[in-house]
Amino acid sequence: MTIVELEADTLFQARPEAARVQTLRHHVNDALVRDLGRYIAAAATRLPRTAAAASRTVRHIAPGRRFNPHLFTLHWTLQRALRAQNPGGVLTALGRLARIGDTQDCYRPVLTVDTVFWDATDAEASAFLLSKDGPRSRFQEVVDITPVSATELADGRRHIDEALAVLCELDPAMHAEFGELVATVRLFNRAAITGSTTTGISSLRYWGQMYLRYPDAAEKDDWTAFLLEHLVHEASHILLHAIMGRDPLLTNGFTARHQAPIRSDRRPLYGIYHAMFVLSRVHRVLSRYADAVATPTARMARDLALERFRKGYGTVMEHADLTAAGRAVADSCKEIVAA
Repeated sequence: MTIVELEADTLFQARPEAARVQTLRHHVNDALVRDLGRYIAAAATRLPRTAAAASRTVRHIAPGRRFNPHLFTLHWTLQRALRAQNPGGVLTALGRLARIGDTQDCYRPVLTVDTVFWDATDAEASAFLLSKDGPRSRFQEVVDITPVSATELADGRRHIDEALAVLCELDPAMHAEFGELVATVRLFNRAAITGSTTTGISSLRYWGQMYLRYPDAAEKDDWTAFLLEHLVHEASHILLHAIMGRDPLLTNGFTARHQAPIRSDRRPLYGIYHAMFVLSRVHRVLSRYADAVATPTARMARDLALERFRKGYGTVMEHADLTAAGRAVADSCKEIVAA
């Protein structure tokens, strides 16, 4: 087997593999550090003192560790401010980078579960939700996230711990991947809007952090099923972002929109490919959970994931121009659903 074939076999597949994730995380972190170094150097011509302070943070970052997702948000805000030639925005991003270094807050060695408190990461998430590409309810209402209460946060933390313990029993490899990938779970409530399906949010702009909606009353009937589905769902998005940093997987991801398997609006193939990948892994976990507990709720969640996967996979196979790696990932999605 050649090096290229070995990389394809280990990196470009949907099956969970913690060692693969360590490699991918290191690659994502390396790219972040390189980019920040370039951006800081560009800013130093006009803002030398603050750039020097930010540079001290970046020079001492260890790419092998699990980063604070806030670093990825500052990467985006600094890049955006430089492109817009916005010196105030550049100064703010540099100052925040320096402060992260001064407070030794570059890493997340253990999982953090918190709620919305309107930091830069929350601002990025809200900007997406309110943008033209953000999710909408069936009546085209925007999603408005709000913090959970202290009681809800304590309740959520307890149930997340319990769900992750179940995941470790059901699927140790998926659990190990989650531990390598996810630094922060940020719980939110949503405004009371009819027909909204938004439950989780993740992005390269805060890579390693997921937003997860506090469950509705009916969803609390099986907290574990709800959390297994959505923790694995968002962790899989985080993983696929990293894989796509090594290969685009499809070459026509944004040329046309098609009916999506999860969201009610039509989505570009990039999003449908993401959904296909995520749903294959969600189905794997929910199948094991349904076999273990044999409840109607668990079986319905498993069957819905399978139905949605088939829809997304069919759209990808019919319309996507896949790279060799993209084909390998899609094939592995089909394989783990059939297993």
